[in-house]
Amino acid sequence: MEEQKVIVVQNSNLVGILAIVFAILGIFFLAIVFVPLAILLAIFATYKAVKKAGSLIVAIIAWILIIVAIATSPTLWVFLGISSAAASAM
Repeated sequence: MEEQKVIVVQNSNLVGILAIVFAILGIFFLAIVFVPLAILLAIFATYKAVKKAGSLIVAIIAWILIIVAIATSPTLWVFLGISSAAASAM
C-alpha cells in the first residue's frame, strides 16, 4: 500500500486583522509608530492572500486604511517628503 500525504492548510486572517487594527490606530494616534507596523503586516497578509491562505478582502481593507492613515498624518508627510511637494504646488 502506498502512503498518502495529508497537507493541512490553515486559513487565518489574524495578520490582516492586525494590519487593520494598526492602521486604524495610525489614523487616530501615533501614525509614525503604527503605520509602518501596519504596512509590514499588510505585506504579509497580502502574501498569504495570494497563496490562498488568507482573505484578500481583509488585505485590501488594510491597504485602504493604511493609505488613509498616511493621508491624515502630517508627520508621515514630512517623513515621505510630501509636505514640500504640496507646499510648492500652491
